[in-house]
Amino acid sequence: MDVIRHPGDATKGPEDRFHGDVWLWPRIGATANAEVRNVLFTPGARSAWHRHPAGQVLHVTEGVGLLGFRSGEVQEIRAGDTVVCHPGEEHWHGAGPGTFMTHIAVTDGPTEWKEHVTQTEYQA
Repeated sequence: MDVIRHPGDATKGPEDRFHGDVWLWPRIGATANAEVRNVLFTPGARSAWHRHPAGQVLHVTEGVGLLGFRSGEVQEIRAGDTVVCHPGEEHWHGAGPGTFMTHIAVTDGPTEWKEHVTQTEYQA
């Protein structure tokens, strides 16, 4: 068993994976196959399109966000909501246009990053 007292400082999310200011806390925890991370999105910030071959769970802890699917559907997510992204399902997530959003992301396996979400896709 490992006890991690202070995993380190937050870092800005890389521009090839995020639009706007997104802050990633170092991994809260990880096993050979899963990673747990706290992510803060500033207003209007969002991830690029991506997928997780083995799936992902998001738990919104603060604010209001948006979750988009390749079908064009965009759903609002709020503090207390939990999202299960099914294996291989392409999606994006981020903050609403006027609010911050923080979530805990539990990712099973690697993430496959795609292109950035357009403003039209975000505003759908």
